[in-house]
Amino acid sequence: MKYEYPAVISYDYHDKVYYVNFPDMSNCFTDGLTLREALDNAEDVLNLMLSNAESKNEALPEPSEINSICLNSGEIISMINADTDLYSNIAV
Repeated sequence: MKYEYPAVISYDYHDKVYYVNFPDMSNCFTDGLTLREALDNAEDVLNLMLSNAESKNEALPEPSEINSICLNSGEIISMINADTDLYSNIAV
């Protein structure tokens, strides 16, 4: 199945890392040393969480509308795509 969920991204100047979380999915978060790495990791973790939920026949949350998400200063939103069919064929 194909999905698209919003992710909130922030940069932590103390840790020198980009943090990513998914407002619609509890316990779904990641990070990266660069923005590209954080976005790649976000795609991986989203695919993993969705694949796991599908395998357990769990209901998946509806993705939030981007304009309904409140951001803190310095945060941005990016839509992250997932394809659990493709992911299950390449996952180790």
